[in-house]
Amino acid sequence: MSKEKKPGFDAKLLSGSESQDNKDNKDWWQNNPMTYDWDKSLGEQSFDKKYFQDIDEIFGVGHSLINNPDWPNGNILENFLPYKSFNNKKVLEIGCGAGLVSSHIEKSGAKLYAIDLTDKAIYMTKKRFEIFEQIGNIKQMDAEKMEFADDSMDAVVSWGVIHHSGNMVGIIDEIYRVLKPGGSAYIMVYNKNSLRYKVYVRFWLGIMKLKYLTNSTDEIAGSITDGYIARHLTKKEMVEMTSSFSEQSVTYSDEKTTILKYLFGIGRIFSHLYFLTSSFEKWLAKKWGWYLEVKLTK
Repeated sequence: MSKEKKPGFDAKLLSGSESQDNKDNKDWWQNNPMTYDWDKSLGEQSFDKKYFQDIDEIFGVGHSLINNPDWPNGNILENFLPYKSFNNKKVLEIGCGAGLVSSHIEKSGAKLYAIDLTDKAIYMTKKRFEIFEQIGNIKQMDAEKMEFADDSMDAVVSWGVIHHSGNMVGIIDEIYRVLKPGGSAYIMVYNKNSLRYKVYVRFWLGIMKLKYLTNSTDEIAGSITDGYIARHLTKKEMVEMTSSFSEQSVTYSDEKTTILKYLFGIGRIFSHLYFLTSSFEKWLAKKWGWYLEVKLTK
């Protein structure tokens, strides 16, 4: 059984001296690897080809609203990650989890480097690469203190990872350090100005479901996210945190058929009407989506 989850909390621009709960954070992810199999219905099987295909389908469909609308064709997150530019480049993924994004980066022709905080994630990613006959430099490593040389990477990718760390500023500094001049980073964190946070967490769960009687907003938000630590950030906070980069670009996206849930708190009742609501959901997601996506250039 995993350790009790620490409630989510507001974004703080944490310095190295304030890095917190690293051991508990690592233990949480060791016991709860990021497979997107939330109800554990797939089990772990033997980490065979079908297992990876099944968990990939969960992630692929879930992110098909904006970033990969043609799933299962094409690459995962293809509207966010510039795969064509990765060919023959050194690309690092921070927080590889079960290895889906890393596998698509490697298929693009990149020289892949993938790291994760836990040996469980590294085992899963290595197993995936073995099964699908792919090549990558996959290693357990703490992104707050990476072992790569200065100016060694052409690009860095991190989807939904650094907001779970004890020291976000430390990781941003490390990303900047390992990137080559002119290199780019592609990062996703949770958006504090999203409909999920403002409407679903505050209004529906906090007020309508009476969770404010016993919980703060940050505790409610933390209860519906993964991770021992889970922050939501505003665009202003993320831009401030990445101010050392020469260029910053921010966009938003969200999961398929979940935007209306944030507005009305009635689950997936609209899912069977997706052909009628998809355009509206895409419009909402691009303005108030849960995923705050940042493209940075050193």
